[in-house]
Amino acid sequence: MSVVGGTVGFRMADDHPACDGHFPGFPVVPGAVLLDEILSRLESALAIDLCDRRLAVAKFPAPLAPGAEVSLDYRLDERGAVRFSLTRDGRTIASGTLDLR
Repeated sequence: MSVVGGTVGFRMADDHPACDGHFPGFPVVPGAVLLDEILSRLESALAIDLCDRRLAVAKFPAPLAPGAEVSLDYRLDERGAVRFSLTRDGRTIASGTLDLR
């Protein structure tokens, strides 16, 4: 397997129902919603089904407001792992490793 990577830009929905109560007065996109968006974009970009794959690492160092523009950088390495980083304005919002083996 060769190393494959890329970048996908997208906008988080500003009306996602999970953001309503998370948190009143300061809405943020929940980590589970971020992961769902990330995995959906990775499936499309890599043309593979990720349903039965293991998320080895996931970190959420900064909050993200609904409606924000983000950039997803990913890299599929020769060992069968996808490393990803979701950023906004140069700040890491989420990062992790997905094991494809």
